[in-house]
Amino acid sequence: MDEVKQIYFLIVLICLFVLIGCSQQSSKSEKVLSYQENSEIIGEEKEEIVGEVSDTMYESIDRSNAEAEEFIIGPVSREGEEITPPEGRYNVGFGFSDDFQSGRVLVYDEEDTLLIEALLDDGYGLRSITVDLNGSHTVYTDGVEELILIPKETKSSNELTTGISEVGKDIEPGNYSVATDLEDGIGYLEIFEEGEQPQVFEVLINPLEPDIDVELKEGQKVKITGFLSGLQFEPQS
Repeated sequence: MDEVKQIYFLIVLICLFVLIGCSQQSSKSEKVLSYQENSEIIGEEKEEIVGEVSDTMYESIDRSNAEAEEFIIGPVSREGEEITPPEGRYNVGFGFSDDFQSGRVLVYDEEDTLLIEALLDDGYGLRSITVDLNGSHTVYTDGVEELILIPKETKSSNELTTGISEVGKDIEPGNYSVATDLEDGIGYLEIFEEGEQPQVFEVLINPLEPDIDVELKEGQKVKITGFLSGLQFEPQS
């Protein structure tokens, strides 16, 4: 009888291992298929890229720039300096120095949650990002000789720069294929919608394969990061 129990236990154990293996293989296949079809990253990898999302990601600020003003940080005299500009949409980038520059720009909300981090680098042609600041956001710079914040007028376009943009203000809602005229680069395209899980797409340049197709909806936020100066969104017929 003991031998029967042992055999039964072994059969159950083998079945359990098979089920676990099939589940892991199915999950892996889903990730691979999703990436191969549309360069979309899902699962744990996506969670690591997205990290903790600031509640201010979903805010829609006043774009009149009535309170916005130009700021210059620099020359930076210590490891990192910060500023809290008035509400507005800003282009945040290198100042007027002719020297080669490379350094970080980070934007935090008042809860000290990171909204966006960017590595600006002359070598990659990435000199600035564009982002909405709600009046409580803190812009922090590290390793940059001189940083300048310039209020940016809102103008709808099918070309979005690195940073954070809003669908319905910076680009019209619709179905698009993502393209770029860069010769080299790597980065991420993230789409945020309140109440929904973010979408993350990896953008590999030279060439951009496969095509990345996205549906942009009113009010969504589009975040572009990495060594990309921007992306073009070609309307699908």
